[in-house]
Amino acid sequence: MTGFDMNLRQRNFRGVASRANMKLSSGFTYRNEVVQSRFGRSWKFFMKPFVAIASITIAVLGFGTIYSNVTSRDPCQVLAESISVNVSENLHRLFHFQSKTRDLTHETKTWVKLLAMSPVSQEFPNISTGSSTTWTGVYWSDISCRKLVEDHFPAFLQTYHSFPHTIQRVDSCRYLVLSMYGGVYADTDISIHASSVNEFERLIPDGVGLVESPYRYNEIWQNSLMTASSPGHVFWNITIEIMIERGTDRNVLSSTGPKMIGDAVERFRYRYVNGNNEINDVRTLPCELFQRLPLGEWDTTFLNVLGREVLARAVPMQGCGRYGDGKCEITRHVGKASWTNDAGIK
Repeated sequence: MTGFDMNLRQRNFRGVASRANMKLSSGFTYRNEVVQSRFGRSWKFFMKPFVAIASITIAVLGFGTIYSNVTSRDPCQVLAESISVNVSENLHRLFHFQSKTRDLTHETKTWVKLLAMSPVSQEFPNISTGSSTTWTGVYWSDISCRKLVEDHFPAFLQTYHSFPHTIQRVDSCRYLVLSMYGGVYADTDISIHASSVNEFERLIPDGVGLVESPYRYNEIWQNSLMTASSPGHVFWNITIEIMIERGTDRNVLSSTGPKMIGDAVERFRYRYVNGNNEINDVRTLPCELFQRLPLGEWDTTFLNVLGREVLARAVPMQGCGRYGDGKCEITRHVGKASWTNDAGIK
């Protein structure tokens, strides 16, 4: 074979190899482009719901904030309109709270201080109202709540034991307590910031006082702070009636919580207010004074926080004042929503 033939073969081989490399390279390039294209489409597909949710959230927060600012009332003006000249003559000065232990939270200690109560609270069945001018703290445990039901509300006992969630028994106990003794009930994550005992007492109405909720999308009133100037109000009988009807319901809000309270108010008004004005003393305690929108919830899941914080600002949300600014803020709800974990709400 001549040198010329060898050179020709080498050139042909290099040409074939070069074309093969080009095909191989173009194949890899094509596959790469296909993968990137598919990944890009998948990424955009999965991102669309998140972008939509974010856009809706921003729109709701923005519009809700503007609406709240436009419709909000001055808390100090609300205070001036809400406070009575005199303290109710029927007021029973009992402060009720529930906890697993007798240890007082920081928030409950603010009540002890303002109301000048003994740090050692009474417990069922050894409860005395004391003098007409002195406040008495009453501690309620799971045991004492159950004993109260057994001794004074036997018709409710089966429902009480059949509740799927512990929080439902906790909820129900507070209504029975106010029915039996009257006074003030407050969750242990609510602090009081009234300027004086007298100011707070003059805000407690005759009859029943329910705090207006800032979370308007699923509740009108809350059950974390309630007042009953005296025991035995018929409204509490209606709450018991509804709880018995919904005893096996796993939905906490509608069976024993704020939604149930709203339904009880409607039933109360239908029976005793419409066409019969003899009883019309279930009053609303303004959210500007007692329940401003908290900055967040403790001990609960992120999605639950997002849902409450976003939906709470949806129309027709009424501005309740700035949380924690101390401007005519009578009570402050810190919002340790551990009940959501007990109830299995995610």
